[in-house]
Amino acid sequence: MRTKLLLLLVATASVGLVVAAPASASGPAAPGKELIQASCDGLGTTAISVQRGAYANGAAQIVDAKGHAIGVEATYTLTDLTTATVLDSETTATGQGNGHPSQPTTHCSGVLFRGPASDFFEADLPPYVAPTDTVQLTIDALAIIKP
Repeated sequence: MRTKLLLLLVATASVGLVVAAPASASGPAAPGKELIQASCDGLGTTAISVQRGAYANGAAQIVDAKGHAIGVEATYTLTDLTTATVLDSETTATGQGNGHPSQPTTHCSGVLFRGPASDFFEADLPPYVAPTDTVQLTIDALAIIKP
């Protein structure tokens, strides 16, 4: 299903990590990078710079502070808010769930996309989803934060 492919692309493009909306207050992202807002336990909301691209992976750089975040596992959920229907949910984990077992992790979550279904799916809408329905892609993740 196209939904699963889109979720996989979003998952890998966002480094298997944290949350949502553009971080415009932090200025433009460097070439090949995208700025997102991350809400993480113990850190609050912070801007993070991640690699763009379907096959990007690696650490995300914390903006305006020293440090980076390494994604360990993440669950992405796509919901049609208009009909209160979960359209898809995907979980990713490094090392098939065994990556970085002895390092402490931090919980992060947020919204990666919220808008019209037509913007998310373009022309290939799933059955029972109207182009004007509001859809939301959320993430619930664990990451290793390194200063």
